[in-house]
Amino acid sequence: MISKMLRYSFLIFHKEYDEFLLNLRNLGVVHIEEKESGTIDSPELQQLMQKIGELKSLDDYLSLYVDAKYEKGSGYTPSVERGQAIVGEVEDLRLKLEKINQRIPQIQKEIELMTPWGDFDFASVDILRDKGYQLNFYTCAVREFQQEWEEKYNAITVHEDGTTKYFVTVTHVGEEVDINVEKAKMSSSTLAQLNKMLEEIYQEKQQTEDAVRKLANVEKESFDLYSKEVASEMEFSKVHLSGVSYAGDKLIMLVGWIPEDKKAELDKFLDSTGVFYETEVPKLDEANVPVQLKNGSFSKLFEPITRMFSLPSYSELDLTPFLAPFFMLFFGLCMGDGGYGLLIVLACLYLKRKVSDDMKGYCNLGLWLGGMTIVVGILTGAFFGIALDSVTWEWLAGVKKYFLTEANYKDKLGYNPMMIFAIVIGVVQILFGMCLAAAKATKQNGFKYSLSTIAWVVAIISGIAYLGIPALGVEFSAAVNYVFYVIFGLCAILIYFYNSPGKNPIVNVGAGLWNTYNMATGLLGDTLSYIRLFALGLTGSILGGVFNELAFSLTEGLPFVVQFIGALIILLFGHSINFGLCMIGSFVHPLRLTFVEFYKNASFDGGGQEYKPFKK
Repeated sequence: MISKMLRYSFLIFHKEYDEFLLNLRNLGVVHIEEKESGTIDSPELQQLMQKIGELKSLDDYLSLYVDAKYEKGSGYTPSVERGQAIVGEVEDLRLKLEKINQRIPQIQKEIELMTPWGDFDFASVDILRDKGYQLNFYTCAVREFQQEWEEKYNAITVHEDGTTKYFVTVTHVGEEVDINVEKAKMSSSTLAQLNKMLEEIYQEKQQTEDAVRKLANVEKESFDLYSKEVASEMEFSKVHLSGVSYAGDKLIMLVGWIPEDKKAELDKFLDSTGVFYETEVPKLDEANVPVQLKNGSFSKLFEPITRMFSLPSYSELDLTPFLAPFFMLFFGLCMGDGGYGLLIVLACLYLKRKVSDDMKGYCNLGLWLGGMTIVVGILTGAFFGIALDSVTWEWLAGVKKYFLTEANYKDKLGYNPMMIFAIVIGVVQILFGMCLAAAKATKQNGFKYSLSTIAWVVAIISGIAYLGIPALGVEFSAAVNYVFYVIFGLCAILIYFYNSPGKNPIVNVGAGLWNTYNMATGLLGDTLSYIRLFALGLTGSILGGVFNELAFSLTEGLPFVVQFIGALIILLFGHSINFGLCMIGSFVHPLRLTFVEFYKNASFDGGGQEYKPFKK
């Protein structure tokens, strides 16, 4: 559900404005209606926003070096002051590492150039020059080398790698060497010097990374404290600029919102300050009312799913408690395998003991989803790809006939029972969504605006009953037929003549015909979309069975130990792939059915602004 909100207008004397905002922030219950105009021109806010961006970049950088196994020691006390100092240290270390990483490939390139020539001292070349001889270094393709150069210029081959020849010429100083090949590119340092430089720079890199790693693992809390402090300053600055000045800038008006259950707390604070304030109940059609979701312990677990699409507007219904059971069921149907559901439950139970309090809600959600998968697996007889209705285990002999499988029910139903169930649950959710659309119309405009939608729901349910019950072999009496005719007639009147109360009847008829076309085409497509629930569950079970078959057929005839190890590897590898694919499908497709089919039929608009109280 959505919490009822109240609008507060505060009138503050300009000299008390900063103190009032600080106290309001400490209270932490008021969502301030921020004023967009003027914030862009604030140099202070621009600097804070730039600072936030820099801190986010540094935070991402430090996260690369966080290691849960790092020995942090004890006795460290985080502080905002230390966090501010860390920013400069991290910046310097990151810049230093960037320079080191740029220098390493340069040295490696020089080593690559000098390696063919071996480790020699350039001082020897200088000594030869002093004695009247000069050395020139050349490289060329092996086929381009001419033997006459050996006689004419004392060409000496130093290295040859099969395609390239590295050679030097020894001539008198000043003697011209006429060789039409490329002179070798040489480093100013010897190979030994370059290798030593590379070793030293790698050591420097390791030391620098260790310094960053220490900051990331030991003093990250201080950095986070400082980041939050800057974020609070930015928020304070934005709120400060949201006030509107009156009476020659002597008075400042500020507008905020609170949930209705926070009224007593805020009024007590305001009465103690002597600030003038006014309270208003917002209208449903106001666009800027913040939204606070308020659900029970079960429905609250599914709020992250609601937020993935959009929060409802203040005038709408919160669909979270209505989509929660459907989403859980859809996940179980798509996953389809009781063994995989057991893995999810065990993993969530383990992680729940390890993760922070903020993440435990996701583990609880996983427990519900895994539990529903186990239920579906039990009903359909699927466990780690094993079709329990086809095994020869004696202890299952009495219950195999009850599994909801094609082998057990196709003769009775004509189709796989899970396919029929998927379609039925789809029709139920679509009709339920239409009922919610009627409730939304009633909330926003009044009951009469929901009559057309209600008529569609009644007509569809009546049509299913009118056509479906005789198909089961039950004959209707004439009186029952007349009751159905009356129901269809009343629904037609509401659908074609009262779909838009107060409008021209001709317009209503046209809108009714258009709605009929959309309903006929859209309802069929929406219903068929739910077949994916059956298809995904069936695919996962079949693929799991295929890996089971491969594990034992490919290792058949091998020695027991080899067969056991080989089958285990195939099973682990195959079921890991299948489990991953099933997990993806079990999230994506229920989300699709929720955000497309269900939301569309529930007339969900979204676009709500989240309630974010001004607090430190």
